[in-house]
Amino acid sequence: MLGGVAGAPLVVPSGAFAELLAWGERVRASIPPNGHAESAAGTPTASELTPERARVMEALADIIIPETDTPGAAEAGVTGFVTALVDGWLDDDDRDRFLAGLDTVDPGARERFGADFADCTEAQRTQLVGEYDAELTRLREDAGARASRYFFHDVKRFTITAYFTSEVGLDALGHRIVFRTFEGCAPLTPTEARP
Repeated sequence: MLGGVAGAPLVVPSGAFAELLAWGERVRASIPPNGHAESAAGTPTASELTPERARVMEALADIIIPETDTPGAAEAGVTGFVTALVDGWLDDDDRDRFLAGLDTVDPGARERFGADFADCTEAQRTQLVGEYDAELTRLREDAGARASRYFFHDVKRFTITAYFTSEVGLDALGHRIVFRTFEGCAPLTPTEARP
């Protein structure tokens, strides 16, 4: 019992982090099991994050948090999380601004590199994301600009939030929400196992 009490602060997050994790769980709970929302009549409804937009979002997220020795954004389900945000959590203005920004990524990549963003090389995608990030930094430094209205602000914010509220993101941080196993009073050596 004492071990459970002593370990509780490490296992149960508190404060703003706990609120963020709880919110992340609520967003994930709103993702339909088949990945498609349904109308009241039970027919699938189209997501605002169309397959083309989802492909762009996934490619952006994979550059922001690539797979290394830890899982990347794709394994954390970032695109499903963003789909849930777009379809049910964002207000109309924020959703429309975000989607309009996503819609500029493929045309920009085609103009620069002759391919959709997801089809560009990793170096080309990294270059474009670096340029989006530099523009976001410039907007943040400009007192009159509203950096939070730039679509890449949302791309980064959604990606990081989705990743670090997911199980794989929390594992990457070394954060454990629950004990993986309970060993109890298991003997340490064969000698201790004898009555």
